[in-house]
Amino acid sequence: MHSTTISPHARIGALIGVLLTALSGSAIFLLHAHSQQATVVPPTVQHHQTSSAPSKPVHVVRPAVNPLLPTPIRLALEHYPTVVVGFYNPHSPVDKLTLDEARAGALAAHVPFRAVSLLDDAVAGPLTALLPSGELLPDPGFAIYRQPGTLVYRSDGYLSSAGVAQAVKDAR
Repeated sequence: MHSTTISPHARIGALIGVLLTALSGSAIFLLHAHSQQATVVPPTVQHHQTSSAPSKPVHVVRPAVNPLLPTPIRLALEHYPTVVVGFYNPHSPVDKLTLDEARAGALAAHVPFRAVSLLDDAVAGPLTALLPSGELLPDPGFAIYRQPGTLVYRSDGYLSSAGVAQAVKDAR
């Protein structure tokens, strides 16, 4: 009799694949649900003594920022057109240098900066789910998002603060 065992790495890879598929399906469902534009028509009140123009439909304004983005990034994009997001592993000293350069470049470009630990599933997970199929967030690296939450630039690895600032300028 032949026995087949699956290594722990393969199990973890399969679990991550299932989770990313579920997140992607949820994202598609939510985006489809949010793409419907709602129109609210207020009730018409008839006055006996005065004549008024009939009420016109009021269009509900949708949020300008992708609701699937993690809260720290979504909030930054609600107030600024562009945000720099630095990705790092908190256990890596090399990642800290990359993160510091990305933060300094964002400051020089006058845009907000948000650091994302790759070990924080609540923030890194949704960002990974929004990437094209099979891609992962850079470790270390940074990305530039523009309203409504579009990834416009990605750097895998180190880039100087001047390089980050130039990337922000080019992404505008």
